[in-house]
Amino acid sequence: MISVLKINDVWFSKTIDFLKSVPSIESIEESILKNACIAVKEDKIVGCISYEEFTCKGLIRYFVFKKALDLDYLEKLLDELKENALKNNIKEFVCVAESDQIKELFKSLNFIDIKKSKIFIDEEDVGNTNFKSSIFLSKQLI
Repeated sequence: MISVLKINDVWFSKTIDFLKSVPSIESIEESILKNACIAVKEDKIVGCISYEEFTCKGLIRYFVFKKALDLDYLEKLLDELKENALKNNIKEFVCVAESDQIKELFKSLNFIDIKKSKIFIDEEDVGNTNFKSSIFLSKQLI
């Protein structure tokens, strides 16, 4: 059985090891993990999701899970993350998808598309950055 837990001191270093095992993650910002929730099966982490705080928005970070993790568990991870976020006055989650497959996954979790004309990174229009071909989605929490 899979358990969904908020990150704590016991799981913190195991979560870092789990994320380090993912080839596409070059570095881990430990401060972002304080907001993480994890899915654990038989004492092994099988999923992790966290967010970085930007005023009242949470940018989804480290959304990593084993392929065998059902959508139901991804929803439970996101619900637990939402509970944490609301306590921190986060009112909306935002995510960046690099492919249609990831976009569809977030849409199945009730995220909606954001118009790129409303997105700025470091005060620059996203169309003028390396993220110009990325897909942006959001989910209201309240």
